[in-house]
Amino acid sequence: MKKHLSVLVCLVMVLGLFSGCGGRKAGNAPGVEPSEKNYIIRFAHIENEFTAAAQGVQIFKKHVEELSNGRIKVEILGAGAMGGEREIIESVIMGNIEGGMAMSSLFGTYLANWEVFDLPFVFVDRDDWASKVDGDLGQILANETASINLKVLSYFDGGFRSVSNTRRPILSMEDLRGLKIRVGESTLLIKTQQALGSNPIPMSFGEVYTALQQGTIDGVETSIIYVIDGNFQEVAKYTTETNHTALQMVTFLNQDFYASLPSDLKDAVDAAAAKATVEQRVLALEADLMAIEVLKKAGVQVDQPSPEFTEQMIQAVQSVIDGYRGKIDAKVLKAAGY
Repeated sequence: MKKHLSVLVCLVMVLGLFSGCGGRKAGNAPGVEPSEKNYIIRFAHIENEFTAAAQGVQIFKKHVEELSNGRIKVEILGAGAMGGEREIIESVIMGNIEGGMAMSSLFGTYLANWEVFDLPFVFVDRDDWASKVDGDLGQILANETASINLKVLSYFDGGFRSVSNTRRPILSMEDLRGLKIRVGESTLLIKTQQALGSNPIPMSFGEVYTALQQGTIDGVETSIIYVIDGNFQEVAKYTTETNHTALQMVTFLNQDFYASLPSDLKDAVDAAAAKATVEQRVLALEADLMAIEVLKKAGVQVDQPSPEFTEQMIQAVQSVIDGYRGKIDAKVLKAAGY
């Protein structure tokens, strides 16, 4: 895994473009001027603390509390304390909590253009991914979330998806054929695996380990760090870094809450998000290298597809991409490079 860090220097400027979100203020004494009020951000996610995304949230907490001079406190509700990612998004939309983090796939439920993130092979590598999510593509999609009362703070790096399984090494299209592969609850992810020849089974992340043990599924598609997050290396002894899609973790606030903040605190939130994103993406690179070592020590065979195999996968999913040309705006597809 190469450490592509060349794009990181521009992130603070780019992410500073994001503006606008909401939730609930902490109690304040009557008569206190708005600029002197204190605020609480209850921030929910499902991650275990060792993942780079969870660490990114901790970094955001540190920076926003420092930059606001303590006027904003962040209470992190991690490890699924507020339910699954779909429940977290709904809670933030309704203002029951102020902020959260979830994978981008779930935003496609509300905003069709967000499905562009899960189009297969839309990102060549991490440099390409960063340039797109920090450029027009990420900005267009972030602007759309105001319509569902959310304000995007940043796109954290969750790595590129691999396929881990209990059956065999995956080194060719034939090796994929017929494998029962767990995917996230996304029609696009299902169609992609079908095009690749596997039998996709949508399933919540928490069910995967037992399903692998019992043979309900043969494998799971997720990024390397989440393989060890779920301890899947204990039962799935083959992993191929297919890199067919990226996993971006979106951090966000309730739009009304963000709008209620004084301008100086909005600036603090924006700056904290930008700083956290730069640092989180460095951690994500390191986390991938660490995860691969953990897999190998657990006896997992880790493979990279040959250029020929990768090209075969790209050709196999063209029908999936074509099927979404009428569902995703042309400007979004253009920004994605399609």
